[in-house]
Amino acid sequence: MAETQSSRSDDKKRKSTYQSVKEKLQRNRVETIQGVEVEHRVIPLWIKLLILLVLMILLFIVGTMIGYGILHNPFGVFNPETWQHIFDLTGRSS
Repeated sequence: MAETQSSRSDDKKRKSTYQSVKEKLQRNRVETIQGVEVEHRVIPLWIKLLILLVLMILLFIVGTMIGYGILHNPFGVFNPETWQHIFDLTGRSS
């Protein structure tokens, strides 16, 4: 029983520490400009867009490897001949 009470008090201390850190971060993010409170982003927008672009490219590569790997070698998707064949089948010129 004593362990339960001490663990609960530790949880309260951790919560209060978490809350204090959260409040400090919140105070640093909010700035008053000409009487208007402006909240700054934690991660800049251009970094978010860069991460999104990298994830899209990575998921495209993984998806094509999985799709091509069902019938063939998954790494065969990187061969230019494979893409030439796909373009020939779809009627698109390369």
